[in-house]
Amino acid sequence: MARFYEITDNFTKLGFATVSITNIFLIYLTLFHIKRIIGTYKHMIIIVAIWGMIFSASELIARPFVHSYNKGWMFFSLNTWIGTSQLFLQISLAVYASFYLLIMSFISVQFLFRYFTLTNQRIAKKFEGKGMIFWIIYPIISGSFYGGPLFLFGLPDNYSDEYFGKEILDSYGLAIKEVPRFPIIAYEADGSLRLGAYFIMSGAVVMILQYAIIIYCGVRMHLVMNREFKNSSVPNKKLQRQFFRALVTQTIAPTILFVCPAAYVLLSPLLNIEMNFQTGWIYAALSLFPPIDSIALMCMVSEYRKVVKGVYVISYGFFSFLITALCKDLFCNRANQSTEIELRSST
Repeated sequence: MARFYEITDNFTKLGFATVSITNIFLIYLTLFHIKRIIGTYKHMIIIVAIWGMIFSASELIARPFVHSYNKGWMFFSLNTWIGTSQLFLQISLAVYASFYLLIMSFISVQFLFRYFTLTNQRIAKKFEGKGMIFWIIYPIISGSFYGGPLFLFGLPDNYSDEYFGKEILDSYGLAIKEVPRFPIIAYEADGSLRLGAYFIMSGAVVMILQYAIIIYCGVRMHLVMNREFKNSSVPNKKLQRQFFRALVTQTIAPTILFVCPAAYVLLSPLLNIEMNFQTGWIYAALSLFPPIDSIALMCMVSEYRKVVKGVYVISYGFFSFLITALCKDLFCNRANQSTEIELRSST
């Protein structure tokens, strides 16, 4: 019987395949079929789709998993198909951890852009041209403030190896010294803070900042749309509301899938909460986020829906024609063969 941490590998592979297909399709539609989404927002959609694929690929390489034990947890790699050094897989884990916060930071940038598009066109125009450097660099810096402290404050030592060693051996059959890992323990045996506590606090601060931006801009956008859209044209009003709903959905999905359950697990060492179970299922759920993000956009924005429907109709018609032609050809061949057999029998 497969163990849960072995089953999560299938989720990772499924997530990579799904996000590759979904995001390539989204990029194709955005570049060649969508006409009303132009300029900065178009670039944002394409870039976040590319980052989603890179994020999923990094998960495939890092094979991240978490095990909570007593008043700590260990973030480690289950990768067995890359015969490489622990350092490479530790870097892969840190990059993977950075990517989640990078994507959340990018969503906050999108909220900022949509907010200024509604309230201050002068500032919104600064997102164009050289301003692209800002909204590309900001998420990368935010992500590094998560992956960097993980590498700085989460490296293993003798105390952490003794703390988790037997549990990892019993649960996974792995010798802890051979596992690429970041053990996070908030307190020493005497109650003093360990470096792991600083990682937890720094990650929480950066995440709270992103949600503060999202909530502030989201509430302000909702109020502005209700007040100002009475004088807007119907198409513009509908389009702006669709963008807003898409952004809200793109925020709620990772919040429910990952942030809420992960917050309890990640903060548990700092709060002195004892746990003892495999919490790596969080990353299995997170692998579903990138495709959900793209699907939400295509479902919420009417122009995407129309194009997708058109592609479906054309594809359905093509495959129906192809199957019909093949069936007719097969039927004709069998009929001809039957006729030949009858003629031979009669002679």
